[in-house]
Amino acid sequence: MTKYIVKSNGEKEPYDEEKIKSSIIKAGSSPDIATEAARTVTRKVKDNMSTDEIYSKTLNRLKVLEPGVALKYSLKKAIMNMGPEGFAFEKYIAKILAEYGYSTEVGQFVNGYCVEHEVDVIAKREGTICLIECKYHNSPGIKSDVKTALYIHSRFLDIEKARREKDGSDHLEAWLVTNTKCTSDAIKYAGCVGLKIMAWHYPEIKNLQYYIEIKKLYPVSILSTIDKKQKEILFDSGIILIRELKNCGVDNLTRLIHVNHRQASKILNEASIIS
Repeated sequence: MTKYIVKSNGEKEPYDEEKIKSSIIKAGSSPDIATEAARTVTRKVKDNMSTDEIYSKTLNRLKVLEPGVALKYSLKKAIMNMGPEGFAFEKYIAKILAEYGYSTEVGQFVNGYCVEHEVDVIAKREGTICLIECKYHNSPGIKSDVKTALYIHSRFLDIEKARREKDGSDHLEAWLVTNTKCTSDAIKYAGCVGLKIMAWHYPEIKNLQYYIEIKKLYPVSILSTIDKKQKEILFDSGIILIRELKNCGVDNLTRLIHVNHRQASKILNEASIIS
């Protein structure tokens, strides 16, 4: 009998064990471990179970089998836990791009031909200036739609026109970066007008997850050993990446997030598993 699962947007689809297995392998697991974990989860799946419940069961099994893979498996959730507001996500995107050779600034005001615009991230490299709008969502069911793409492109045109008036020699690009997905119309429009999209699993290869995974640029929110308040303190202190956290050392970490040495060591040990 076919079992159905309920997605975050309320839609139902048939449960597919191979999707679970594939997602575990993408997180870095061996096929054998992925098969064992997926089969265990399948035995626990009930009809009309939510994808969140299935995710939790999969994550719990991976914590037993491969703790390092479990952390990577929780990456998408960890980014959604960077909120509730999107400023930490903007700083995270700036740090990711910096690792790829861009000079970056966050929350800058730029003059347009008609009005002034606040740009989430400005990234510069090799004569190209990227004007980046970050759309952060803390729910997987929310997508950036064509209205968002239209809004970003219209702002870009205003800034570009002002730049031309001043004979700017730099090449300008408009980007939409989001931690979830975009609608098909948003993607179609972006392709038509030259708006670059970097989203979760889009484009197919060089997407947001790709740029994070290739250099292990994991956010500190991926750790299970820190709570919400401690995460916020780290973000406010400019510590976004796991590698930045590791540079703190036990003594500095105890003072920063108000924990004892034992807890600080536990946090840093978990960080070492994934970095």
